[in-house]
Amino acid sequence: MILGLIPALVVALGWVALAVVCVKRSRSSRWLRPTDRCWGPEAPTVSAVVPARNEADHIAQTLDCLLSQQYPHLSIHVVDDQSVDGTAALVRQAVAGNGLDRHPVRLLPGAPRPDGWVGKTWALHQGVEVTESEWIWMVDADLWLHPRALASAVDRAERTGADFVSFLGRPRCETFWQGSIALALIQILSLLYPLRRVNDPARAEALAHGAFVLIRRSTYDRVGGIECVRSEIVEDIQFAARVKGRGGRLQVDAAPELSQTHMYGSFADIWRGLRKNAYAGMDYTFHKYATGAVLGLLMAWTPWAALVLGMLGAWGAEGLAPMAVAWSVVGVVGVLGQAAAAMPVVVFLDLPRAFAFALPAGISAYIAITTASVWHYVRGRVLWKDREFCARSIKEQSVRNSGGV
Repeated sequence: MILGLIPALVVALGWVALAVVCVKRSRSSRWLRPTDRCWGPEAPTVSAVVPARNEADHIAQTLDCLLSQQYPHLSIHVVDDQSVDGTAALVRQAVAGNGLDRHPVRLLPGAPRPDGWVGKTWALHQGVEVTESEWIWMVDADLWLHPRALASAVDRAERTGADFVSFLGRPRCETFWQGSIALALIQILSLLYPLRRVNDPARAEALAHGAFVLIRRSTYDRVGGIECVRSEIVEDIQFAARVKGRGGRLQVDAAPELSQTHMYGSFADIWRGLRKNAYAGMDYTFHKYATGAVLGLLMAWTPWAALVLGMLGAWGAEGLAPMAVAWSVVGVVGVLGQAAAAMPVVVFLDLPRAFAFALPAGISAYIAITTASVWHYVRGRVLWKDREFCARSIKEQSVRNSGGV
């Protein structure tokens, strides 16, 4: 029993250390709030490019948010990526009902996807090609935006000298699985990509949220446009890395008041949505998956297992058992450390505080999704939006892209 207690103690202390790091970071950084700056005629021109495939459930809200932006020089370009659910018709309705005092909207029918491209990058490429603005704003079709989101992003770029601005929005979570999986994902990303390092030009770390990316056109052209990551499933992080590797400056901010995303729907929707890019996020490297899965499960459940063991053996024939007390103490320390480490993300997601104890469930679910992602890759395919991509060709192109960063 003592041999098992030692690694459990190491895990518990590891969670305590992570809690200190997470809480310290949350206190030293603030969420970006809407700017009070009112842009006038001097404002740079911006083109919003919205790739949309089968987004009938959300495109109307996104268009309304874009049309409501308090910014003087914005044009909106929606690329209908061969939708079959009425997405294009909803966009046409919005265009027909658009007043003269609102931003112009243009619907672009997407062409068939060429070999070597994934759907989103191809749609973005088509949209950018018809624009001539100083800035390009890539916006997902299921995004909620504050009316001053764009004004805040342009202001942020001007104040920091950034060439690439991305807002980390808040996923809207209404169910247990939405909340727990979002908690696990953001917890992992926050540890792997501290924003202080991402925004430091001297550091290699690069991060972006593809739902909200504002990039200077000269920088976009210099790095080769979205074509440089045309085959990437996780195109946002790879594109940010490309920009940073070519001397562009990133500015990535947590902005839950300015941007909010749709966290899929049912558990099955989450499974399908994350399965497409889970293994891609590990560079299609099996040892990263295996190591991450083993360590993730150990970190997630060891404190809880220690607590259960302690409670089960707490009272023996001769009263309170010392080893059971030790297991219980280690378990309590680990569970509380785990919850404390998760709390900043729970607050960011605006979840009930009790969700801090749901991190193991979210980690386990994401590992299961990643396992399915690995299995689909082994079978030679990536599935998303009713499309099937050849997994190995995507990986080969990804390796070539990485070599060019």
